[in-house]
Amino acid sequence: MPIIQYKNHSYDCAPEETVLQAFLRHGIDIPFSCKNGICHVCLMRAIDHQGSLPEKAQKGLKQRLIDKQYFKACCCQPQSDMQVEAPRPADMLTHGVIAKKQMLSDDVCRFLIEPATDIYYHPGQFINLQREDGEMRSYSLCSVPREDYFLEIHVKRVENGLFSHWMFNVLNEGDEIEFQGPNGDNFYKTSDVPKQNLLLIATGTGLSPLSGIVRDALLSDHQGDIYLYHGSHDQQGLYLHEKMLQLAKKYPQFHYIPCVSGEDISGSLFCFGRANEVAFSEHKDLQHWQVYLCGQPNMVEQAMEQANNLGAEKENVFSDPFWPVMDKENKHEDAQFTTRERRHYPEPNPQMWLDLKEGKTLTLILNDFYTQVYADPKLSSFFEGTTKQRSIEKQYSFLYQVLTGENVYFGDRPRNAHHWMVISDELFDYRANIMENCIRAQGLPEDFIQRWMSMENEYRVEIVKDKPWNRFKFGKEIPMDGFEELKMDMATLCDNCQAEIDVGDVVRYHVRIGKVYCKECMKPS
Repeated sequence: MPIIQYKNHSYDCAPEETVLQAFLRHGIDIPFSCKNGICHVCLMRAIDHQGSLPEKAQKGLKQRLIDKQYFKACCCQPQSDMQVEAPRPADMLTHGVIAKKQMLSDDVCRFLIEPATDIYYHPGQFINLQREDGEMRSYSLCSVPREDYFLEIHVKRVENGLFSHWMFNVLNEGDEIEFQGPNGDNFYKTSDVPKQNLLLIATGTGLSPLSGIVRDALLSDHQGDIYLYHGSHDQQGLYLHEKMLQLAKKYPQFHYIPCVSGEDISGSLFCFGRANEVAFSEHKDLQHWQVYLCGQPNMVEQAMEQANNLGAEKENVFSDPFWPVMDKENKHEDAQFTTRERRHYPEPNPQMWLDLKEGKTLTLILNDFYTQVYADPKLSSFFEGTTKQRSIEKQYSFLYQVLTGENVYFGDRPRNAHHWMVISDELFDYRANIMENCIRAQGLPEDFIQRWMSMENEYRVEIVKDKPWNRFKFGKEIPMDGFEELKMDMATLCDNCQAEIDVGDVVRYHVRIGKVYCKECMKPS
């Protein structure tokens, strides 16, 4: 195993494990956010290493950072021993001043930032804004250097979000700030094809970087047609509507299509439906197009696949998903769940266990069910990093305990197990229909099926939500960042080596991602 040296200690890195994953397993708390190589919050510097750094670990970094051996910890799978250090502040941070603060809608604010030094950037790239306590968030730039003196970002107010609260209610014009960047490759690429068409799809404040890309293309005298689809649940979310209409009036090659998905808009100038669905219904051949996607991650992921299916070459599809980040003290209103999380399992049902031939039929159902789930585009992403066999075993143990009352399940209750998953009622029902079909395939009677589905529906209130929420352990709400050590009051399994953790054992777990590590996995080499 490669050995990573950090702050005079050595830590082993398992095969296929990234530097970030290894540090989390060992309880080393370094900054990170998206874990997908997008935000650059987890940047580190290699002081000494054998061989070259993986290309993926440095993709998208500025050349000056590459030359100084910086890399993204979440993307770096070391092939040899490494000595690393935290970023040097002088390498990373730029000073600036808030020159203007202006509300664009009830929940979107425009900030103009005057940097202390000249900044080279492309519209659509992003900066990482840093608060005094070191907390960071990424915001995309919609300003265009050839026209705009200030850096411009648009910030959406997040209910109970500490960072957006700070920006809306504490940060004022004239205040000094620090930021990293700009970074990212989601910006206008000068076309080799003079009349190449552009398709841009945004949700929410994903419009911010795409509006900058549109302006950059138009000022570059782009000759092809430019289509911008902006989607929102309601008309209030189309916060640059008038500005985009004016731009479309000025440039005949620019076409702005506002989309509303959550309210009746018959007779209006808006399109009804989700932005990506409207866009791809109107453009079915994207060969040689440039495609830009920005906003809600599920939309971006789905739209990337749709664009490729319609002929867009992968090198011509650029994306910037806005991954949500839970603040350390973000308080989701979930008092209703506090008691439910501590509640006992339902009363055992021995007859249902007998109907399942004491587990034999349950094994067939779960094999069929998870085979379909792992292949399903709507559900498979929730199981990333977990094998199908592992999911089957955990669900089998959970249902065994529910139906028999025997204490054999070591995992989280449904609310904690799904705390990070944004699951709608529609998605909950979609998954339930697959399960029901798998049960029917085993020829079980109708009254059994109804009892089963009623049992599953009991957990709806603990799973369905519109944003992630904090975990609860032993009746206590746990913040979403950093590590804590606990003496266990209940048995569980190590999320790294799958070893059993008994009552009374001391464990370390990461409170944002909820993974628990046993003593052996916590040890440095």
